Amino acid sequence: MLDFDYICKRAVPSVACMVYPFGGNHVQKFYWGTKETLLPVFASLKEAAKRFPDADVVVNFASCRSVFESTREMMQLPQVRTVAIIAEGVPERHTRKLISLAAKANVSLIGPATVGGIKPGCFKIGNTGGMMDNIASSKLYRPGSVAYVSKSGGMSNELNNIVARTTDGVYEGVAIGGDRYPGTTFLDHIMRYEADPGCKMILLLGEVGGVEEYKVAEAVRAGRITKPVVAWAIGTCAGMFATEVQFGHAGALANSDSETAEAKNAAMRAAGIHVPETFEALPGLLNQVYSDLVQAGTIVPRPEPEAPKIPIDYAWAQELGLVRKPASFVSTICDDRGEELLYAGMRITDVFRDDIGIGGVLSLLWFKR
Repeated sequence: MLDFDYICKRAVPSVACMVYPFGGNHVQKFYWGTKETLLPVFASLKEAAKRFPDADVVVNFASCRSVFESTREMMQLPQVRTVAIIAEGVPERHTRKLISLAAKANVSLIGPATVGGIKPGCFKIGNTGGMMDNIASSKLYRPGSVAYVSKSGGMSNELNNIVARTTDGVYEGVAIGGDRYPGTTFLDHIMRYEADPGCKMILLLGEVGGVEEYKVAEAVRAGRITKPVVAWAIGTCAGMFATEVQFGHAGALANSDSETAEAKNAAMRAAGIHVPETFEALPGLLNQVYSDLVQAGTIVPRPEPEAPKIPIDYAWAQELGLVRKPASFVSTICDDRGEELLYAGMRITDVFRDDIGIGGVLSLLWFKR
């Protein structure tokens, strides 16, 4: 998250602090570009919220065993508007309770089982976007015009790449998570995009299982969504199996014919949504809709800014063969890592300056004194 902030040229990190309940208050050192910065770490959420009253987004990295209680505590803070739950394996009854609590507290809940969300040029929450090289190649360091919502976190990274290659880039992207009961739905985020003037077109990547895609189709049919929507429900291969297939996500299972990917794609196409014939045709269709908006003047492409330089850790650069350094010799009496040799901690220039003599040299080298 800090690396993303840096290449987006933020003046200060978007991460205000961290909460680690298993230790006392302290500070933790992190990279900020080629330099380093310190972030405060608090033992309690209440203390962190008191210290940073403007922080209104919480990313919860707690495990599935403790995420329910910690998320409930987060939603009790009046300043919190959004909570992202990264953990997989959260019991469905816990998720449904959290969804109910979030609605009462007017908190937007992303996840569980999500990689988070990203707003290019601004900030990101969670692990979405991948590493620095992927962020740069997908041009996530500046905003585009396409906002997407996906269930899959891995496929959201693929969407970043597809959107960057076929349009002027991503405006915002959210992975709602692959569980049966996501904290926020496709329609929740798409309605936000519909109300956001910076978003010019919408991309939806659904999947087999559930009925959320039908709600989007109905909203398009009713005229609640007027911006162009490109969509695809993955999992069309499920029909090739003789029995029901449970895909990777907990919610990726069709319990009826209406929950199959084929039925969803047909319903969205009938509602006026742009739906390709195959996933392989998605990039071409996305480019076609984008080009039509450019031609109509709805989207005015902006000059491409200079790509940011990507600092990488020395250990990683050395593993990739990008850097080298001369070998250093270190023993109990000699160390050549500095600007000059050290013998038992004494600089060689001091040996001559102090004229310690042969006895002194033997003392350093033999007796290590």
